[in-house]
Amino acid sequence: MDEKEKRSNLDLSDSFSSLSKESFLDSLSALSLKYGGSLWDLWVQMGCSSGSSGAYRVEVVHNCLEEKFKAMMQEEEGHRSALFKNIEEHYKKLYSLSKELGISLEEPPADLSIIFLEKDLRDKVEKLAKKKKERLSQLASILKQDVKLCGMLAEEPHSMTLQNIPSKEEEVSLKEHVLHLTQLKQQRLSSLKAYKKSFAHLMMQLDSEPANSLERAIFCETDESFLPLSLARLASVANTIQRLESQVQQNMREAERLRCRIRDIATKLELDEREISDFLHENAGFSPNELKELQFRLDELELLKMQHMERFIVSSRKELREWWNKCFYNEKQQSLFSPFYSTIYSEELLSEHEEEIEKIKTYYYNNESLFHMVEQRHALWEKKLELEKKAKDPNRFNCKSTEFLKEEKDRKRVEKQLPKIEKSLEDAMEDYKLENGIEFLIGGLPYQTYMEIQIKEHEDSIQREKVKKANAKKQLLIQESRYGSTPAKLNSTKRKAPNTVDNNVTKKYKSDVTRGTVNSTRSSTRSTLTRSTSARSNSTRSNVSRRLNIPQSSFVVGSSEFKMTLRSLGDKDPFLNPRAINANSTLQTEMIR
Repeated sequence: MDEKEKRSNLDLSDSFSSLSKESFLDSLSALSLKYGGSLWDLWVQMGCSSGSSGAYRVEVVHNCLEEKFKAMMQEEEGHRSALFKNIEEHYKKLYSLSKELGISLEEPPADLSIIFLEKDLRDKVEKLAKKKKERLSQLASILKQDVKLCGMLAEEPHSMTLQNIPSKEEEVSLKEHVLHLTQLKQQRLSSLKAYKKSFAHLMMQLDSEPANSLERAIFCETDESFLPLSLARLASVANTIQRLESQVQQNMREAERLRCRIRDIATKLELDEREISDFLHENAGFSPNELKELQFRLDELELLKMQHMERFIVSSRKELREWWNKCFYNEKQQSLFSPFYSTIYSEELLSEHEEEIEKIKTYYYNNESLFHMVEQRHALWEKKLELEKKAKDPNRFNCKSTEFLKEEKDRKRVEKQLPKIEKSLEDAMEDYKLENGIEFLIGGLPYQTYMEIQIKEHEDSIQREKVKKANAKKQLLIQESRYGSTPAKLNSTKRKAPNTVDNNVTKKYKSDVTRGTVNSTRSSTRSTLTRSTSARSNSTRSNVSRRLNIPQSSFVVGSSEFKMTLRSLGDKDPFLNPRAINANSTLQTEMIR
């Protein structure tokens, strides 16, 4: 290529940089002039520029150029159609992807040409397609995890499919389902671990080995390999554990029954306690082997028991009486068990006693809470009686202050707790009656009646004591009115140390004794005067006393009931006043006449 042609191509490329329709046509014209002129010059040189030969060549050039332009037009029209088609497809894909991904579709700029519009839409489609692929991959992983967990737990998998991108709600639902399955797996694994631990402990307690495939799987397989972790399989494991626990409880009860029976028979046979204790210590468990050993020893003792029937029956009667006392049976209730008084010692009689013992033991333990409440109430009642007895003792004030304070504290406690326990007992007895249809008996009586009788007897006892005291005081008054009084003992209100004598009390006591002696002499004089009269004078004196409003107690000398000294009493009673004795005697004589 010569320098001139290079320069023309460079000029053409420069014209393309600022392409327009005019420049395009100008460039085509320049190209036609350039190559058309050169072609014409060649034709001239060859002598083919005129005539038919020249016309033919010109026609060929025109046809060739026209065909090229037409081909180029068809090709570019195809490109344009392809762009339109691609744009339409891209729009469809964008709409579908944006809908599947749940995002809004952005409109392209309005000033874009067809080719740039197609490119922009194509880029967006590729971007959304990549995003869809990533989401599908993520959801596929979650769905795979869901299927795996469902297989492990024997649960139904999620209904989602990956043919299309799921909605946001479906995606959230899948994630929640996987989370639920994960938590469920952890819960079931925790339950399995607890079951396996309990199973191992129970097998060790029972001293046995796994008996079936499920027990071997529980004992040997790891937590993760124990599949499936279904509810049904875990329920089977739980049932196995429950069965073993029931077996353990049954063995424990049987072992305890055998031990109690062995101790009971050994005690009644008066066997060596140490030997029995050592044997029971060696067989302190409840495995099948230990149960066999206990049963074998019990059978031996049963044979010995048959050889010492009378001793067993006597011992059973002693035990039965203890249980009767625990249940507060009275003599009438006890007498209902007639075998207790039989003297024909036989195995049948022993069986009847043992059955009665078991019966009353069952009755006691079924109502143990009631009996405990009765015992509590009985203890409080006895404490109340004890405190009332102490309250009547005048010497209790001479005790230490701590003992007195303790007594007051106990009294407040009893006053507070006794009504509460009685109310609780009433409610409990009512519940017992509703549940069993009969009254709860204590001493052969309904407990409410028993308490009422007990309270009534206590009140009657208090009244009898009051009457007794009143009668005693009345007798004392009569005795003192006839024979004179004795000086009352004076108690110091202040507390003194042991072996300490109060001088004031001593002086007062001596003074009162002196007064008591004088007044006794006066009383004797009065008694002599009154006894010298007849029976009629006694009645007359009573009438005179009533007329003069003189109380009969005025004849009492030195009675501690009125809490006064003999001197003050003598001032008030004319029969005890020395100055009034003669006047009263004269008055009485006149009244008699």
